[in-house]
Amino acid sequence: MNPITLKKLEFDRVAGYTAQFCLSAMGRDALMARVPEVRREVLLRELERVLELRNLLQEEQTLPVSYLPDTRPLLQKLEVLESFLEPDELQDIYHLLYSSVQLRKFMFNCREVYPLLNEFTIQLWLEKSLQTAIRRVIDEQCRVRDSASEGLQMIRRELGENRELLRRKMDRLLRRCQAEGWLMDDTVAIKNGRLTLGLRVEYKYKIAGYIQDYSGTGQTVFIEPAETLEISNRIQDLEISERREIERILKELSGEIRLELENLRHNEGVLSEFDALYARARFAVETDSLLPGIAAGHALRIVKGFHPWLLISHRHKEVFPLDLDLGAGDRVLVISGPNAGGKSVAMKTAGLLCCMLVHGYLLPCSESSVFPLFSDVFIEIGDDQSIENDLSTFSSHLGAILTIIEAAGQSDLVLIDELCAGTDVEEGGAIARAVIEELIERGAKTIVTTHLGELKAYAHEREGVVNGAMEFNLTGLVPTFRFIKGVPGNSFAFAMMQRMAFPRAMIERAEGFMKGERIGLDRLLDDLNHVLEENRLLKLHLQGETALLEERAFAVQQAEVGLDEKRRELKLGASRELQKEVEHARKEIREILHEVKNAPADEKAVQQARKKLEQKKLEAVKSESALLAEAEVPIDYTIRVGDLVRILDTNTSGEVESVQGSSVVVQCGNFRLTTSLKNLEKTSKTQSRKQLRTPAAAAKKGAWSALTGDIESTRLDLRGLTGDEAIMKIDRFLDAMRLNRIHSATIVHGKGTGSLRLKTAEFLQKHRNIKSFRLGEWGEGGAGVTIVELE
Repeated sequence: MNPITLKKLEFDRVAGYTAQFCLSAMGRDALMARVPEVRREVLLRELERVLELRNLLQEEQTLPVSYLPDTRPLLQKLEVLESFLEPDELQDIYHLLYSSVQLRKFMFNCREVYPLLNEFTIQLWLEKSLQTAIRRVIDEQCRVRDSASEGLQMIRRELGENRELLRRKMDRLLRRCQAEGWLMDDTVAIKNGRLTLGLRVEYKYKIAGYIQDYSGTGQTVFIEPAETLEISNRIQDLEISERREIERILKELSGEIRLELENLRHNEGVLSEFDALYARARFAVETDSLLPGIAAGHALRIVKGFHPWLLISHRHKEVFPLDLDLGAGDRVLVISGPNAGGKSVAMKTAGLLCCMLVHGYLLPCSESSVFPLFSDVFIEIGDDQSIENDLSTFSSHLGAILTIIEAAGQSDLVLIDELCAGTDVEEGGAIARAVIEELIERGAKTIVTTHLGELKAYAHEREGVVNGAMEFNLTGLVPTFRFIKGVPGNSFAFAMMQRMAFPRAMIERAEGFMKGERIGLDRLLDDLNHVLEENRLLKLHLQGETALLEERAFAVQQAEVGLDEKRRELKLGASRELQKEVEHARKEIREILHEVKNAPADEKAVQQARKKLEQKKLEAVKSESALLAEAEVPIDYTIRVGDLVRILDTNTSGEVESVQGSSVVVQCGNFRLTTSLKNLEKTSKTQSRKQLRTPAAAAKKGAWSALTGDIESTRLDLRGLTGDEAIMKIDRFLDAMRLNRIHSATIVHGKGTGSLRLKTAEFLQKHRNIKSFRLGEWGEGGAGVTIVELE
């Protein structure tokens, strides 16, 4: 895009502000050098990386990298053979390698949450031997270590010894001169790199040595004692040897780094791009920016879109969002409205957001916004145009429009402020229409602002051209900065005069010069805008009322569900009491039969007792069945594949995977469960979460496979099951009996081959909670049932 266009859209300000968040100079350069990307998949991947990094920052996670050195000049220096890096430059190379390792490890550990960032940073070259080599030579303060080589270690050890010898000699001479009173200054001074004594000038020949300097007043002479000359020369020679050895070490290490120059450049490029991502993510956090939809066509929908630079520069002031919707068929938008009412801001906001998007920025707008990818953006807003002022001339205006027309294509966005406004109204209107027609033929998406009434009428009649207005509050005589599509706007020039305190007589005189038809048109527009505002407020009110009604309906529905559940629990509670009575009756039957067998005195009396007890048992079972049938939840035959359902006996939620008749397979997390339709009810994600938060559900959640709900019968029918299926069902059944404190139960396995009976007996013998079990007696089912007594 043209740099002048970027400047007029204030993109340069946004990019410059964002660049401040970069961690390095190379990151800033990478950010400022970005070019528009119009390949949808490539751009979307880049924006998703920025979004992941923005989410990481919003979660207050800290990157392992807080500083990135600019290593570009260092790598360029290494291209020259025999060149070498100084210790501080080696430190920068070390930080580049260290940052690469730390960043890659951090993103790899977060790969499940931030997969795209991990994919981006995993291309970093990992190298630890160079880091070790650099740290072996220099320390954290960029000093060359004594241990960098054996030669350097020996030189520095000898240096230390000679310096200590020199210091002792100088101390001895200093004390002697002090005792004699020859010194002007009681310290050892360094002059021309040599250790000297400051003697009074009249005593300069008292000790043998070499004059190195005089003080400014000439009263002090600095003499290097002759007896230290040999040691000083030896020290100087060792210092030269030290510098040569350090240079040799640095050259050797620089040679090792030179071998990995391409890999270092690769890491440099990846880190600079990551730095640019980081800066855009920081900008997104500050402006609350999101990833909008990206359209394949030319549809443009901005929902609650803010001008990014206004958000930054007006932090403590109210900034109004823009809502603008242009379908694919709306080729040209003509915005009209009051002066200083926001026409230019609206146009520039749309242009700047489109420009930022193709440069890889998230946008401060709603996620429901949709943007096309424009290859280029052209803008004519005057040479020194600000939001408030137009300082351009008509000739330069036409010249800029001609340049745009010659370059604009079907994938471009054209923005023209005050189209042809600087000349005769009729001529300007005609030229403006011709310009718009040319842009329509070229297929460019166009937004223009205008005060020309002829252009407003043209936009109303021409297909593909749509009017838009900036709203004005006539009561307060202030713009509302709200965009209204489909209607032209009034300029409200007289209202602006009134707002600026012009004399009333002058305003009335100006109104009198206008034609009656124009005044009528303006009033019609005012009335239309007033009706539209009333409709908008009514719509908002209706939306609020609808939301309130939906909330109340949901509350009523939840209350009904709660009442139904409570009613069912009460019925099942009564059923359990009745079951206990039935079991008690059965126990009485067994006791009576036992007594009769032991003392068979009167066969007729025994038969009568049997009939009465059997009748009583049948009545109890009938009552139990009626209660259970009444308590049963109606079967929902509308359940289909993909529905979210709740399994009633386990209180587990899952998704229906298949339905075959009354048998349903439900996917519950990592396991599948086969159950019947009557054991299911439809639910929603919200209801499922609420159910899991209730204490009862929490208890059931921990062991979903156990039958921890209400007991529907103390009789378990195993007929038709395999041995393994029967054992699983017996186990759950016995757990349910114990949880509900029922101590007697009947297991129906049938007579058949006897395999189910044997399996049941084997399992019951091993079960730790079984007190006793036996086959049924006459009237209980005989060998086809097993009566179980629980502890």
